[in-house]
Amino acid sequence: MIREKVLLVAASFSTGLSGLLPIIRKMPDRDHGKAINPAREEQAPHHIPGSVRMASGLRDLPSAVGNRTEQGDILIIFLCLSAFVTGYATLLIDLPLVILASLGLVSLASLTLAACTVWCRFSHAAIAGKDPAPLTCPTAETKESCHTMNLPLAGEQDPAHIHECEAGTLEWYWIESPFVSIKIVRRGNQGFTYTVVEPDITPQEQTVLMETSGHLRKIIIYDNPEKPPVGRLDEETLSRIIREFHPRIAADRLAILVYYLRRDLSGFGPLEALMCDPALEDISCNGENLPVFVFHRTHGSLPTNILFRAGELDQFVLKLAQKANKQISLSNPMVDATLPGGSRVQITFSNVVSLRGSSFTIRKFRAEPMTPLDLIRTGTYSPEILAFLWLVIEHRKSLIIAGGTASGKTSTMNAVSLFIPLNAKIVSLEDTHEIQLPHKNWLATITRELTAAGVQGDIDLFSLLKSSMRQRPEYIIVGEVRGREAQTLFQAMNTGHATLSTLHAGSVREVINRLTHEPISVPPVMFTALDIVVSQSIFTYGNQRIRRCSAINEISVDQDSTIIPRTLFSWDSRSDTIHRVSQHSIVLDEIAAMRGWSTERINEELKKREEFLKLALDVPSPDIVDLANALHDLGE
Repeated sequence: MIREKVLLVAASFSTGLSGLLPIIRKMPDRDHGKAINPAREEQAPHHIPGSVRMASGLRDLPSAVGNRTEQGDILIIFLCLSAFVTGYATLLIDLPLVILASLGLVSLASLTLAACTVWCRFSHAAIAGKDPAPLTCPTAETKESCHTMNLPLAGEQDPAHIHECEAGTLEWYWIESPFVSIKIVRRGNQGFTYTVVEPDITPQEQTVLMETSGHLRKIIIYDNPEKPPVGRLDEETLSRIIREFHPRIAADRLAILVYYLRRDLSGFGPLEALMCDPALEDISCNGENLPVFVFHRTHGSLPTNILFRAGELDQFVLKLAQKANKQISLSNPMVDATLPGGSRVQITFSNVVSLRGSSFTIRKFRAEPMTPLDLIRTGTYSPEILAFLWLVIEHRKSLIIAGGTASGKTSTMNAVSLFIPLNAKIVSLEDTHEIQLPHKNWLATITRELTAAGVQGDIDLFSLLKSSMRQRPEYIIVGEVRGREAQTLFQAMNTGHATLSTLHAGSVREVINRLTHEPISVPPVMFTALDIVVSQSIFTYGNQRIRRCSAINEISVDQDSTIIPRTLFSWDSRSDTIHRVSQHSIVLDEIAAMRGWSTERINEELKKREEFLKLALDVPSPDIVDLANALHDLGE
């Protein structure tokens, strides 16, 4: 009876071992990454002995069983039980010598295989089986196949070579070599399309990617949207986890999966390349099954090859809201927020307010804030105008920068704020954080909006402005005035505080109309404290948009409380130059009287600042702190 039981155990083990053969057949080929099948085995070269192929399969068996899957767990448990049962029978049951020897070999083999599989599971080196092969420059054959599939090539860094690969390509440049590049190419009658080129992945790699992502979501905790935990996982750790699900993946394919893993978990998914492209200003999506549109600094508005299918867009806007640390739902379907990195996003959820469903618009901002030198290089301002604004802001005069949407008002205000003396006390007030200053004596504040029903505690610009008045600021910077906070801002001007702000208005007359009528309704008599209105506009020439300072006006109020704007500088569209209209300036007269300067001294100060800005243009990419220090030293 005992003998029959032992034979039954041995037969069961043999049956289980034979069940591992399908795993070996399904394992990816080491050289080509394809599944091995009987048909392919029949096509194998006859000069390769069957014993060699069998030895190779047995060598790879521990790696296959060692995968972190449910099937792998069951097989490891089975091997351990088999080793225990056969070992128990060999040591404690009296059996014929032949059976004892057979059971001993089975027990030893089971124990050895179980140990190897456990080692493969927890050892990155054992799982890899070999050192990762370095990425090499593509051969001619590889280049031809990659270009046929419209893929960027590893090692081919020069966009000039890529430019010749496809007719109609306007520009091709890398975002993250060798994984993602941008190609602006003509697509039939659709015109030019902003195309994101990423490496393809096989269905098997897609499955591995999903399994790895699901495993990471179980073991990491998202406690800070601005610092996702996956960002703290180094490439070696991610590679080890991926290899647990795909032990025989090639080194180059492993790097691609690591890229996709970072893109989807810590980045912006399919929009990651767009968010990393410094040439883009805006990214927008108007609904499902519609292409995402971008605004390129050089090529204007372009459709992309990215679109969200049914159900995908809702999930993506929820992810955007989570990254911005905001809540969005059917009861609160609209959100304005700031994404990690400083970009501003406006989100609508579902079809509550948008007929096409969820949508989003992302306003991107430069990683490095604009400086006065950048305004000169882009042709938006001339050195003469910036020298004038420098002297005005340095002597605590108040100004408003007005313009239409996307005319660059905030960027200009951020740039001219460098003219504020370094040690001056500054308080900034914004809805979304956009201002970046190198000053240390700067208090940056933002509004807070609570969407929960019955909860009090909203903090708007009006509340922030009232609070800032108690902090004895020398300069008050308001991101944008649009309501009752404007009255408080003008009160701050009249009490001696220098203010800088932006306003949506096309001209100085529109500025006055907006400020003096509902809902703002600033009394005309209070305009005596406003010194300068800077008008900025955006113009389109073909596919290119340019931003220009269209005019600079002084503001004065006569005895009848009539607001009188006076143009000092104006832009000539025919010559694309900014010239001075009036040689006399009330603001400069006030500065001269305050400092005891003559007219000649005022002109000398303006000329000195203008020459400095011209000379500074020759310095390649100066540090913003060094530039602020140099401006401060010259101002003194």
